[in-house]
Amino acid sequence: MKKFNISILGIIGILVLVVFASGCTSSDNSTMSNSSSSNGQSSQSSQSSSSSSGGMVKVIASGGWTGDITDNSGGKSVQGTGSQTFQLSQNPGNVAVTFQKDNSKDAVDENGTITPDTSTLTVQIVDGSGNVVSTQTTSADAGVVSTSHAF
Repeated sequence: MKKFNISILGIIGILVLVVFASGCTSSDNSTMSNSSSSNGQSSQSSQSSSSSSGGMVKVIASGGWTGDITDNSGGKSVQGTGSQTFQLSQNPGNVAVTFQKDNSKDAVDENGTITPDTSTLTVQIVDGSGNVVSTQTTSADAGVVSTSHAF
């Protein structure tokens, strides 16, 4: 009787190893993705493997900007012009964002006087239900905004 119990445990152990080796386990490997149709560009292009979202980061601006977005799936650097939206991973955890206005296109008159860019840059963290959970705005020339939220 003892041999019979050991062989059943052995078979179960082998089946468990086969399941893990064949990749029949599931894991969430979704990453942040840029879901904007604006003409801005992302310095990394990763696509989300899931249609559901744990939230998003909205950038509302009229000028250029650069930024960093970090959640549980990792971080990415983005850049663009105008308003854009970036999807977070399905379970984003702690989200931290930092964006800066691009002042390389400040107006310069014929006397060489620089007119600072005082347009606004607003960054929002939005939860999966569409509620804004954190927001920061700057109108300073080359202004920086940073905010975070724990989901």
